Amino acid sequence: MNAPARSHGKFHHIPTTIITGFLGAGKTTAISHLLNHKPAKERWAVLVNEFGQVGVDASLLSPRSEVSIREISGGCLCCTAGASFEAALNRLIRDTSPQRILIEPTGIGHPLKIIRTLSSGYFQDVLDLKATICLVDARKLGDVRYREHPSFQDQVNLADLLIASKADCYTAPDRTAFLNLAAAAQPPKAVVSEISFGQLDPLLLDYPRNGSRSADFPDAHTRKNEPSGSSFSQNTGPTEAEPVRPDSWTLHKSSGSGYSSGSWLIGTGYRFRQTALATLLNTLPFERVKGVMQCRDGWMSINGGEGQFTLSSSAPLNSSRFEIMGPAPLYCDEIDRQLRNTLCLRGDERRDFEF
Repeated sequence: MNAPARSHGKFHHIPTTIITGFLGAGKTTAISHLLNHKPAKERWAVLVNEFGQVGVDASLLSPRSEVSIREISGGCLCCTAGASFEAALNRLIRDTSPQRILIEPTGIGHPLKIIRTLSSGYFQDVLDLKATICLVDARKLGDVRYREHPSFQDQVNLADLLIASKADCYTAPDRTAFLNLAAAAQPPKAVVSEISFGQLDPLLLDYPRNGSRSADFPDAHTRKNEPSGSSFSQNTGPTEAEPVRPDSWTLHKSSGSGYSSGSWLIGTGYRFRQTALATLLNTLPFERVKGVMQCRDGWMSINGGEGQFTLSSSAPLNSSRFEIMGPAPLYCDEIDRQLRNTLCLRGDERRDFEF
């Protein structure tokens, strides 16, 4: 993997890959695997997009040497966060001088505008846009809401490489459904394969892009925000600079494309009971759930989809972050009440802040 040419203080032809996939397809896990297999001396950058108002995904990617991670929250790169996207990418290139860039759009994002932005105008010479990779959880192909969603269909249509993730969980009908999906693609995909545990081959990052692919729903995806606005943040390590008051508890609600999300930003004065939190997660209806939460016995990360999740230890942040997505309507105020019920009880000496 070669470094991009640099002339007159500007970079040219930085290898750049978009990794798409619908909710819970395993994009973050696959990117984590790629970062684990990055050449030691290469500088990589990752730009992560969040549908919700609170960034979580960047915190789930553990810090690594020679990797800069930045996130755009509060909208999809294809619509609400488009202007933030270009500004953030410019800053990422200027500040970190990356030799390779990975871009992870939100699960319900439409990739067409992202591809057009990265392959034309100013970025046409700055970036070398490689093959778009789409991850598909074949177990969901029997779900009409998933299979017929315009964003999902065009993630598949515009992908050069179609990868069935979580293959260790598949049945024979799952594989048949995936192969039928791939066989129907025109023009044919450059690569059709399966992976397990996010083990995406780094060599796939150098496949060339086929510019002849087209979208069936180029105008798909609208979105509403409560409150409105996009945000840009940087995460290059386990902590973040922007302060959050210890007694802060903020809930943001978002909706669009038939889905709703709730995003929580919670000060460090609140600590959660891990067992109670896990019990609550088992009862919630979600397509996607993720978070980094300060529990009584340490920080824990949450990562899951389709009603299943994992809890694991995490580096501390300046606040707890929690996001849940599901088909609209999502009753976030009731989830908020239940989430508060998982807090450490009054009188626990390790609880820093009380209501």
